[in-house]
Amino acid sequence: MMPGGRGGGEPGGSPQPNYNFHPDASLVLVGIRGSGKRSLGFIAATALGRRLLTEDYYFQSVTGLSRQEFMRTHGSEEFHKQDVDITRRMLEENRFNCVIDCGLGSMTSSLQEYLRQYCLKNPVIYVLRDMEQIQALLNLGDRSARLLEAGGPSHRRCSNFEYFNLQEPVAEAHISEAADRASPAYSFKLRQAQEDFAHYVRLVTRRATGSVSPFSIEVPLQDRAFTYALEIPLSVANSITNFEDLHATADAVEVIVDQWDHGSPSAVTKLVAMARRYIKVPIIYSISLNLEQELHLDAIHHGFRLGVEYLSLDLRNKDMTVLRTIVALRGGTKIIGTFEDLAKPEGWKDPSLRASLEKAVQLQCDMARFVLYDCPMKDISKLNWFKQVCHSTHSLPVIAYNAEEEGRTSQILNPILTPVTHQLIQQASIRAPLPPLTARAATAALFDCFVLDPLKFYIVGANVTESLSPAMHNAAYASVGLRHSYTTCNIRNWRDIERLSDSHMGGASIVQPWKVKAVGHVGSLSNHAQAIGAVNTLMPIGAYYSLEDQPLVRNQAFLRGGGWHGENTDWLGISACISRNLSPRNAIEPRSTGLVIGAGGMARAAVYALIQMRCRNIFVHNRTVANANSMADHFNQWIKQNQSEHDNGLGQVRVIESRDQPWPEGFAMPTIIVSCVTHEVLDGKPGSDFEVPSQWLQSPSGGVVLELAYMTKDTALIKQMRDFREKHALPWVIVDGLSALLEQAMGQFEIMTGRKAPRKVMTAAMQAALRETRQYVANGIEYNT
Repeated sequence: MMPGGRGGGEPGGSPQPNYNFHPDASLVLVGIRGSGKRSLGFIAATALGRRLLTEDYYFQSVTGLSRQEFMRTHGSEEFHKQDVDITRRMLEENRFNCVIDCGLGSMTSSLQEYLRQYCLKNPVIYVLRDMEQIQALLNLGDRSARLLEAGGPSHRRCSNFEYFNLQEPVAEAHISEAADRASPAYSFKLRQAQEDFAHYVRLVTRRATGSVSPFSIEVPLQDRAFTYALEIPLSVANSITNFEDLHATADAVEVIVDQWDHGSPSAVTKLVAMARRYIKVPIIYSISLNLEQELHLDAIHHGFRLGVEYLSLDLRNKDMTVLRTIVALRGGTKIIGTFEDLAKPEGWKDPSLRASLEKAVQLQCDMARFVLYDCPMKDISKLNWFKQVCHSTHSLPVIAYNAEEEGRTSQILNPILTPVTHQLIQQASIRAPLPPLTARAATAALFDCFVLDPLKFYIVGANVTESLSPAMHNAAYASVGLRHSYTTCNIRNWRDIERLSDSHMGGASIVQPWKVKAVGHVGSLSNHAQAIGAVNTLMPIGAYYSLEDQPLVRNQAFLRGGGWHGENTDWLGISACISRNLSPRNAIEPRSTGLVIGAGGMARAAVYALIQMRCRNIFVHNRTVANANSMADHFNQWIKQNQSEHDNGLGQVRVIESRDQPWPEGFAMPTIIVSCVTHEVLDGKPGSDFEVPSQWLQSPSGGVVLELAYMTKDTALIKQMRDFREKHALPWVIVDGLSALLEQAMGQFEIMTGRKAPRKVMTAAMQAALRETRQYVANGIEYNT
C-alpha cells in the first residue's frame, strides 16, 4: 500500500496526496462547526496578505439572500443543492491568493469528493479542536456533541493538511467568544492562536521569512554547531504536566510515534501543536521501528499532513520504490535518512553503514543519521573513522553516535541533533527507552572537555551602569549550561570598544548614542541592520574564519582580527510587541497607518518593523525635522531598491513636521504608535516628555501604543493614553518598553550563543532586577539597556 492510502489512519480511499503547490495557491479550511475556522481564516489571511472568503459571504453575493433567508424562501432541498453548487463555484473561481473558510458545505459527501480532487492543487487544512471546548462553546448536549464529532474523520479524508486549534491559556479563557473584538482584552484572546496559525500557514505555503543572518538560529539545524533534539514519545505526551517548562531545552523536538491506533492521528496532531506553541522549535517526526509496515506508512503520511520541518526515513527499508514515493511527498519537509540498529561485529566499519549512506544520497535526503546500539566505548575510534569517510565522500550532513549510556561520550561530541531528554519527560515515561542526557548537561560537558570556552560579553554605551541586560543574559547562560559572563561597560569612544576585544570576547550589546555611529566601524552588517542603518549587537570576527563559518565557532575562544559584524534585534522586539497586542479589528491592511515618534536608532528599527509587517503608510515625527527627513529618505530609498520583495509602493515613509498639524488628509488615523524618544541627556541634548496630539488619536477602533522609554514608571505618553482611553472609551492597548526589551534581549542571546533563549528565565531575571531597583529613575538619570 502506498503512503496515505488510508488517509492518516481512517478508512476510505483517497487520491495520492500532493504537498507541492503553486506558491499563491488558495488555502482552504475545513472542519466541524465550532472548530474555529473563521478566526483562523482571518489570521491566515492577515499573515499571508490574502483575501478571506467565507461560504456565508459568497452565498449571499451570488443569491442576494443570506443562507437563512434562502432556506425560508426556497426550502431545504433547494438550499442544499444551491449550497453545494455555489461552494464549488467559490472554490473553483478562487484557486489563487485567497484563504477560504469552507463551512457547513464541507459536511456533504459530494463536496467532500470534490475537495479530495481539490487537494491535488491546493492546500486544504482540516482544523481540529478539543470536543469538550466545542461542546461548551456551542452549548450542546452529549448526544448532539457525539453527532457533531462523528463528522470529523470525513474532513480528514478530504484534506491534505491538519492543524489542532489549541485552547487559549486559562488566564485568558474568561474572555467569552462573544466578547467585543474591538476591545483591548480581545486582542489578548487570540494572541497565542494568531502566532501559532500564522507560523503554520507560512510553513504550509512555504513563505520565506525574509533574509536570515548566518548568526540566526533560523538557519537549518544541520548548519549549526552542537544542536539538540528533545525526544517526546507519543505514549508519554498526555502525562507531561507542563509543556511550557520544556521551552529552550533543545533546538528541535523529535516527536516519536510509538503507537498507532484509531485515536493516534488526532493525538499526534495535538502533540505537534503543543510543541510548536510552547517549545517553539522545529519538529522532527519519527516513527518507532516497532510499528507494522502498513501502520508505519500511514503514520508517515500523517507527518506530512502536519507540515513538519523534518521527517525521519528508515533507511533499512529495502524497497526503494516505497522510499522514493515517500521522499516525493516531502513538500517543504526536509528528510533525515536514518539507520538505527544493533552493532555488527565490525561496528562502524560494517559495509551496511556505507551502503545506507549511499542510499540516503540517492534518495536526496537532507541529512543522514546513524545510531548503533550495544557498541563498546572503545569503538569510538571507529566512529570517528566512519565520520571522516562520510565527510570525504559526500557533502551530506551526517549524524552518528553510539546509543544508550555507553555511548554518552559520542553523543556529547556529536555536533548535530544529539538526542536529549528532560525531567518532565522522564517522569512521564514508564517504558520508553529515553536518552540519558539533557541539553544542559551535554553543554556543560563540552565545557568540561574544553570544546567550548567561557566567554565575556558586554553591554556598552554612554551610561549602562544600571542596565537590566546583565541580569537577563547571565540567568539565561546558567539556565542552558553556558559558562559565560555578561557585564556593563560605559564607553566614551570607539577605541573603548576595541580594547574589550580579545580571544575570549564573545560579543556586545550596544546602546545609545552608538547604535547609528557604530555602522561606520563594522566590516559587515546583517541585511536587517543594513536596512535599518543601526546596530544593537556586535559580534567579533576571527582572523581565519569567513562570515558564514563564524557562527560555527560561537561559544569558543579564537584569535580575533577579522573586525566586527553588526546585527539588529530591536526591530524584532518592536514587531513582536505590536503583533501580539494588535486587535483583530486593527489587523494590518493596505489602508493601515503607523506613527513613529523619534529619528534615532530605535526609531529606525520601529520604521523597519512596520515595513516588515506590511504597513504601507508610515509617518514619522521628530522635534528635529531634518533628522526625520533624513530617516524617511533612507527608508524610501531602501523600499525603492527592494520593491520586488516589499511591493508596497514608493514614498511610504512620510514626515509630519509639526504637532499642530491635522492628521494628513487621505490617510487613515494611525492604529500603531511607537514612541522612541528618550528621557535622558545624550550628546548634550535634553530628553523629551512627548505626548501625542489629540487630533492624531481619533482612530475609532483604537490601536496599540508602544512606549519604548521603560525605565520611567509612568511616562507622559503612558499617562496621557490612560486618561484618553478612559475619557473617550476608545480601545487603545498600551504596551510599555519592558516587553520590547525582553524580546530584543532574547534575540541578542540567540545571535550571540546560537541557543534558544529561555523566555521564562529571562523574564524572571528582569523582574527581579527591577525589584532591586528602588526607582526606575535615579537622580533624574535614565539608564540604558
